[in-house]
Amino acid sequence: MKYFTTKTTKNEKAITIKIMVDDKTAKVLESLDEQSRHEYILLEHEIDLQERRETRRHQSLEKSLEKGHDFVSNALTPDEKYIKEETCRELFNALATLSEDQKWLIQEVYFKGRRQVDIAKELGIQKSSLNDRLSRALKKLKNFLQ
Repeated sequence: MKYFTTKTTKNEKAITIKIMVDDKTAKVLESLDEQSRHEYILLEHEIDLQERRETRRHQSLEKSLEKGHDFVSNALTPDEKYIKEETCRELFNALATLSEDQKWLIQEVYFKGRRQVDIAKELGIQKSSLNDRLSRALKKLKNFLQ
C-alpha cells in the first residue's frame, strides 16, 4: 500500500488530498505524468466522498476492511468470558468464608470506595485497628484463593 497526495482548491481554500492505493496501482501512477496522476487522485477522492455520502449509515464491515479500516471490539472472547466468570465464582466463594463484619468491611472499602478513615470514625475505632481488620480479611481471602 502506498499513499499519493495532490493539492487543489475548494471554495477558494487550498487543500491537500491523500489517497491510499495498492502496490500495482502505485506502479501505474508513478509511471504517469503529474497532471494525469493529479486527475486520478481527484477522481478517486470524489468517488470515495460519494460512496461515503451514500453509505455512511449502511457501511458494511467488509467494505471498511477493504479500505484499510479496522475496528477494535470491546466484546470478550469466549475464553475471556469463561475466565471472568470463573474468577467471579472463585471470588464469591472466597468472600463467603469471611465473617459478616469482614464482608461488610471489604464491601465498604473495595466495592463502595469508602475511605478507611471515614469507616474508622463511623465505627469509633482507630484507623490502625481498622487497617488490621482489613489485613486479616484480605489474608483470609488470599489463603482461600491460593
